[in-house]
Order: sequence, then C-alpha cells, then structure tokens
Amino acid sequence: MAKIILFEDVNFGGSALVVTVADPDLVPQGWNDKTSSLIVIDGQWTLYEDINYGGKTWTVSSVGGPTGDGTYPDYSDWGGTNDSISSLKPS
Repeated sequence: MAKIILFEDVNFGGSALVVTVADPDLVPQGWNDKTSSLIVIDGQWTLYEDINYGGKTWTVSSVGGPTGDGTYPDYSDWGGTNDSISSLKPS
C-alpha cells in the first residue's frame, strides 16, 4: 500500500501527516502549503503545487531522496519550494 509522511519542518520536525490515498485538497486537514520534509514509506507519489492536482509537480519515491531510502529531509531534495504542496496522489 502506498504511504507517505509529510512533515511541517525540515529534517522531519514539527507536526506530521500520514497519507495513504490520493488527496486532491490538503486544506481540510489544515495541511495546505505546510510541507518542508517527507518520508515515502512505500510507492511513488506525485506532489502538486495546487489543489485538485494542479500547478507544478514533483515526483518522490520510496527509493528516492538524497540517500536512496525514501527520505527527503528538505524540500530542495525533491526540487520543490518550501511549504508549497496542496495535493498529492500515488502514481
């Protein structure tokens, strides 16, 4: 099963949100534009800048990141910008 953990701060700090299914709008969870680091537990995910899968996209996976183990301690590790994810889905 696809699974990703989003973190509010770099280096996996602050609050965390576990996601296992596609989410077109992170606003209801209070998580819009809050992600600064993440861990992909399983699968590959597409991250979107805007709600409803719009705007810029970034792809992350459980075998990606700077050390190849699915950990992305900083938004620059997936080529993104800080606090800019508004929707995501497994791909």
